[in-house]
Amino acid sequence: MDDYKKYVEAVNKIYEYLNIMKTKWDSQDNYNYIESIEEYKPIVIKYADDFKKNSEEESL
Repeated sequence: MDDYKKYVEAVNKIYEYLNIMKTKWDSQDNYNYIESIEEYKPIVIKYADDFKKNSEEESL
């Protein structure tokens, strides 16, 4: 498995666990913390795309 796939799997697990925590924890404070982490999701996706492009360029 290449580094890009490992990165994507790790990020997907993080957000999967955040969704589970959001449904299981009823504390509003915890929910707000999770929401603040999820605000970074677009940035993480952008860097995943950049990481993929760099991986493809290196393999050429």
